[in-house]
Amino acid sequence: MVMKGALSDTEARRILNTGQKEMRKETALKMLKDGELAIDKIAKYTGLKVEEVKQLAELQKL
Repeated sequence: MVMKGALSDTEARRILNTGQKEMRKETALKMLKDGELAIDKIAKYTGLKVEEVKQLAELQKL
């Protein structure tokens, strides 16, 4: 029996994954602002795809 208003495991995982992805993006943005690492290294350390880091770098320039 599921309590009304309770999250299913699938919903909870989706929310957690979204939060984790946002945290990775925030970390990548900080690394980009620091300017010490290449995009491929930032992708490696954050778990983001190189293309995602490139997009963040472009957004940062705006």
